[in-house]
Order: sequence, then structure tokens, then C-alpha cells
Amino acid sequence: MNRLQVRYSTLADAFTLFGVLFYTQVIGFFLRLGNVSTLDDAQQDLEGNLANQVCGLLTLLVPLFFFIRHKVFLSKSFYRQNLFLLLFLGCVAASISWSSEPMLSLKRFVALLSVVFFAGFIAWRYSLERIAFLFGCVIGAAALVGLIFALIRPDIAFISGGIRDGAFRGVFAEKNAGARLNAIAILLLLPMIRQRNPMAMLYGLFALIAIGLAQSATAIALIVAGTASYAYFITLIRLRINRSLLAFMAATLVFFLLCGVLYANYAMLLELVGRDPSLTDRTLIWELLQPLIDAQFLKGYGFGAFWASADADAFITRWGYIGNAHSGYVETLLNGGLIQLIALLLMFAQTLSKRYRAITADQSARYQACALVVIGLFVVTNYVAYVIPNYRSGEFLIFCVLSLTFRHHLVTRTQPLPVVKPRPMRTTFREQRPC
Repeated sequence: MNRLQVRYSTLADAFTLFGVLFYTQVIGFFLRLGNVSTLDDAQQDLEGNLANQVCGLLTLLVPLFFFIRHKVFLSKSFYRQNLFLLLFLGCVAASISWSSEPMLSLKRFVALLSVVFFAGFIAWRYSLERIAFLFGCVIGAAALVGLIFALIRPDIAFISGGIRDGAFRGVFAEKNAGARLNAIAILLLLPMIRQRNPMAMLYGLFALIAIGLAQSATAIALIVAGTASYAYFITLIRLRINRSLLAFMAATLVFFLLCGVLYANYAMLLELVGRDPSLTDRTLIWELLQPLIDAQFLKGYGFGAFWASADADAFITRWGYIGNAHSGYVETLLNGGLIQLIALLLMFAQTLSKRYRAITADQSARYQACALVVIGLFVVTNYVAYVIPNYRSGEFLIFCVLSLTFRHHLVTRTQPLPVVKPRPMRTTFREQRPC
């Protein structure tokens, strides 16, 4: 009797694909097709979704078992290399104790842990090259699915009504989030596109078409800024400047000076890309939220609890329910106050420094430069969108994957292979002896 044998690596790859599809909202898209819920946005946000909760628990429990089996939590290097990420999670957990809605904060903390644990599972199993290819291709495939639905069901793939009428959103619930994710996919595929990888070029094209249909200025700005930044660091790597820490730091300082010049002309750049200085009324939202932030400036209202608290009623009555502050930093102040914001900034700093050191150590420098650029864009994008620590965002999953490092992935600078001298031929030129 023949038995169907499935290898452990195959099951792990299938689980990884399932989790990535879940967190990039592809699975949620098909679940929404049959959703006939009559709840409004606020009620759906508070009640949650049973399918999402089951999938989230799977992405928490399976990696947890994996880490326990491999004794990850007993390794001192794990805590040392990921210190500030763990510190941030500790601040989020502590905010449950003073939350205005402790049970809601606990549920959302578990959801946050699910993302982090699943990201750790990916970071443990795969190299940076495979991670970039995986996310780039899956997001590109999601863009392709959205384009197919644009042909057969345009009422689903396009937004109807409002100021965004006719904009493409594809499989994503929110068009700006989808466009940003497509932009990140293109940037992750840049090292392979440079090598003329046909799969990377094809999926990158699908993502680019989706961005064009979405009419997202933010996504276009991400692609332009990310490609220019990647080209700058790749040039430094090709010139071997990254092998000298002092020279590489000087070149990085020049890069920051160029970024400072662009920031000084911030208003003019917004006008060039057709955006108003208020960032689609975001600045007005932040002004209305400022008194509420000041009221709980040190500790906040508890992770994910502000929008369900009585303190938010005045804002919701005036502006309506929006679910988040449209800024990761403002939302962090609402969730955990100044304490949590400092932990978030320290987490950003450690993540950037790890990738920066990896470039100088010449550890897959092209991919490390790509990861450094993507993380830097997350830091910037988090100002105008709730990206980190948004456990519902595929961008947060990518950030956690790039942020987490494990000891078995650390390698030293590659050494040149020893030159093997050819062996002399014994029978070719024999000494002629007289007869």
C-alpha cells in the first residue's frame, strides 16, 4: 500500500503561504464576498470576525510551538538582538492594566502577538533573499487577482461614490493601504528585477498597474523615493564604500542632508504630486485629537481602547468613526502615551541599525540595502498612515520580519575561496633516458 509522504518543510512552506495570504488580506477578500453583516464600521471593529480570530490564533500557536521546540526563548542572543521590539511589546502589555477597555486591549494585544510570532517564524526559516521574493510575488499575485476582478466584477474592485469614486482597490479593503503594499512589493523585488528575474519583473508589473489604477500619490512617492534611495546605496556597494565604516557613514550623512533639503521643500513637493498641505484633512484630525492626547499624555488610554472609550465620543460625534488617527505616531500616543511612543522610536532605531551594520559587514549587501530602504520608508509613512503597530496591516508583518533577527542567521564576512593549484602532469614530459 502506497503512502503519501509530506515533508515537514512542505508543511512549513504551506503554513507560511497561508499566513502571508491572510495578513495581506487576500483570504479576507474572499471572506468578504460572502459577508452579509448589517453592522456598521464601529460595530464590526469592536465585534471582530470569527474567521480572522481563528486564523490569527493559528498564526500565534504554531510559531509558539515551533519556538518552544527549538528553545528560542532560552537563547540570550534572542533577547539581546531584539531588545527594543520586546520592550515595545512589554509597553503594550503594560497598557492593558490601565486601559479604559481592558478586555478589548487584551484581545488586540493577542492579535499583535500573532503578527510578531508569525513574523518570527518566517525570519527564522528563510533567508532575506527568499523573504523579499516571497512577499513581492505574493503581493504581486494579489494585485493580479484584483485586476482580474476589475474585469469580471468592477463593482468589487473599484470604489463607487465619494471623493475616491472610480479608484481601484482590488482585493484590499482600503485603497491607500493596498497601493502602499503594492509599492513595498515593487521595492522588495528591486534586487531581483536588477538581475532580470522574469517572475520578479512580471509581479512587479502587476503591482505597478494596480498602483496606477488606484491613483495613489503616496504609493508613487514611495516607489520614486525608495528606488532612488536603493540606487544610492547600491552605488555605494558597487564602489565598495560599504567595506569602510567611516566612508559609508559619511556617504549616509550626505544622503540624510539630501533628505533634509527635500523636507525643507515639503509643501512644494505636496503641490507637485497634487496633495493638499492638510494631507487630506489629516492635520485637522490631529488637531481635534490633541486635547485628548494631552489628557492622557504619559500612559494613553490602553492599546486599541481609545476608539471604544467614552473619551472618543466627542470626536466621533463631530467627525464620525474613523477607527484610527491616520498616523502611527498619533495612534501610539493614544494607545500608550509618551512611554509607548519612546519604545516605538527605539524599536525603529534598533531595526535600522541592524540592517545598516549588515550592509557594512557585506552580508547579502544588495538585499540588506533593500531592507534598510523599506524600513526607512515605514518610519516616514507611519507619519501619515497607521502602519506600525497596526496588526491588521501587511506592512506591519513585513516590518516585523525585517526587524526580528536570530543567531543562526548571523554570518561573517565572506572570504574568497582558496586558489587550487593544478597538479603537475606526471606522464607528459618524461626525462629521456639513453638506451
